[in-house]
Amino acid sequence: MATEKKSTDMYVDLPDGIGRDRVMAAVERAAASVGLYISHIGGYSRKKYPGSVHWHFKRDRKEPGLIDATYWDIKSLLWLMIRHREPAWVHETAPRLQRALRRELAT
Repeated sequence: MATEKKSTDMYVDLPDGIGRDRVMAAVERAAASVGLYISHIGGYSRKKYPGSVHWHFKRDRKEPGLIDATYWDIKSLLWLMIRHREPAWVHETAPRLQRALRRELAT
């Protein structure tokens, strides 16, 4: 019996040859454009995704829930991870953040 996934990944296509600095700046602008702030920046699963950058986005410090994002330049991947147990605002805001990231990275 397969275990049920506890989260959904939402990928953002990256332009060829994009650098880490451009992705970092685009993530900050996209978050601000949808009313989120970055509450944490670090790495994600250092064994599985070495050198990755990982963010937590929140609407308000005291509000439960967050949106995760990870950028792994080795494979040129950027994705949001939404845990199924997160509050409704996370599930409503994540697609908006994904669209904002796409817009920022297209320019």
